[in-house]
Amino acid sequence: MIRVDKLSYVYSPKTPFSAQALFDIELDIETGDFFGIIGNTGAGKSTLVSHFNALTRVQKNSGTVLVDDIDLSAKKIDLKKLRAKVGMVFQYPEHQLFDDTVVKDVMFGPKNLGLSVDEQKARAKQAIELVGLDYDEIAERSPFELSGGQKRRVALAGVLAMRPEILVLDEPTAGLDPLGKRDIMKLVLNAKEFCPTIVMISHNMDEIAEYCNKIAVLHKGRVKGVFSPRELFGSEELLAECNVELPLVTEIASELARAGVAIDRGIITESELVDAILKAGEHA
Repeated sequence: MIRVDKLSYVYSPKTPFSAQALFDIELDIETGDFFGIIGNTGAGKSTLVSHFNALTRVQKNSGTVLVDDIDLSAKKIDLKKLRAKVGMVFQYPEHQLFDDTVVKDVMFGPKNLGLSVDEQKARAKQAIELVGLDYDEIAERSPFELSGGQKRRVALAGVLAMRPEILVLDEPTAGLDPLGKRDIMKLVLNAKEFCPTIVMISHNMDEIAEYCNKIAVLHKGRVKGVFSPRELFGSEELLAECNVELPLVTEIASELARAGVAIDRGIITESELVDAILKAGEHA
């Protein structure tokens, strides 16, 4: 689905402000993956994923990015075809809202795809309902009158209305309270039915462990490796090498084990922790 081969990127090349953000990145993201990308601030995560729908263009002689049969290192790219295939939700997507009504905002993407007005409206209605909002109640309201959580849902609906095969999320739960984070991740899982491949940047290791089947670790613009959640969070040596924190649930499991509770220290998801605590209580 996405193949990145020896991708490098330099900001402000051939100037005194030149800074290399990516070094020979190699990644394969397959259809159906829930692919996590993690790393410290400045590791190159956002620069990498912005290549996937050509918001950042592949620089000359700096590697290749293929999205299915679309070569993003080519001089000319069918951007309409690409952006119908790859939808991107930025960090704080509510800041991207701009139109005077919710329905017009959500229709913007389908309109740019050249769809008929009827199809634009049908897609907007479906997407608004998919993110858990009441279409009749909210469609004609200004998006700027909505709550923060509602704005984020509308922004996500605007991307889903384009029905992308690949959904790229840059810190989708940033700034939300725990309940808001859970709600957004439920919406993302619902969206996976229509967008089979999801790529997610996150600093939240609990979300990464819970939802991702593969995790790429970036450090100073380089890929340290691609791991399953259990490989990554089950190896202290690997965590130290990649400078990755444990999920909170894993830390809780370790503390309980140190306190004498019969519980596995290798727990990485909330559901595993709950099951383990219940079992430990039965045998207490």
